[in-house]
Amino acid sequence: MPRLTVAIAACTVAIPFVLPAQREPFAVPAWAFPFAAPLSPAPRPDSVLLHSVPGSSVRFTMKQVQNGFDIPDWFPRQHAPMPPSVQYGVRPDGRACGYCHLPDGQGRPENGTLAGLPVEYAVRQVRAFRDGTRVSASPVAATGPMHTVAKGVTDEQVREAAVYYARIRPTRRNVIREVRQVPTTRIAGLLYAYDGNDTEPIAGRLIEVPETLERHDLRDPWVPYITYVPEGSIARGKRLAMRGPTGAATACTTCHGPRLLGVGDVPPIAGRSPSNMLRQLINFRTRARRDSTALPMYAVSDAMSIDDMVAVSAYVGSLVPAARRSPTR
Repeated sequence: MPRLTVAIAACTVAIPFVLPAQREPFAVPAWAFPFAAPLSPAPRPDSVLLHSVPGSSVRFTMKQVQNGFDIPDWFPRQHAPMPPSVQYGVRPDGRACGYCHLPDGQGRPENGTLAGLPVEYAVRQVRAFRDGTRVSASPVAATGPMHTVAKGVTDEQVREAAVYYARIRPTRRNVIREVRQVPTTRIAGLLYAYDGNDTEPIAGRLIEVPETLERHDLRDPWVPYITYVPEGSIARGKRLAMRGPTGAATACTTCHGPRLLGVGDVPPIAGRSPSNMLRQLINFRTRARRDSTALPMYAVSDAMSIDDMVAVSAYVGSLVPAARRSPTR
């Protein structure tokens, strides 16, 4: 069996790597990359009315909530003090890491979970955004805010944030529901939101929505997310994760560990946002992600259909990411 040698941190790791004879045609589904153009001009955020979220004693105006250079922190006692790169960022382009990924690094469906990521892996991903070897397969835009941020911060600031987030245990924020009919939704920014009381066929899609859009917009780190997938997805995803689409060499557990909690500098994936996980599989398949850490994923993604990707994303998202005491709010 061929083996791919990948340099990770200060060591070199040999990973089983199956070279596909020929890649099947693959169409990127637009529904996997929700995008709604912002209002033009965008309304100015209110600077008077104070908002709250369940369990928090602090209050913020919407202007404070939307400040990317001094981020709102609803639960400051639930994590260590944030370093400047996470709380304030670097003007004018290096928006604070915690603005999108939140102070506790749990992230949101539009972006990745940073909590618990190995430091070197996180550093390499920012470098990939910076040099253009990690883009998006989105039919709307190949680049996004991270490409601007990555060019606006120094290597030292990136590592500072990576070390901070690596020390935080991730928590699962979503519930997976297997359905034939999914509640009707609308695109709200870069994610879906409930829209009325009707339903429609799930039709092979993966739809992740916040329980309440208001809490999501307030950047509440504890808002629950509901992920709708076709019936049978979790069982199918488990088989693929354990056995691989083309055998053990392409099984998720081969590189990410038996519980998908990561091995060394190979990142943990258990309990991550299913919609974000799905987009990354599509990005690997289309080569939108093409830095050195992406190479082992090509044999996996090339052998998967979109239905396989939905199933694996649902299964991975259903897992417990790490043991953690109940939060004190």
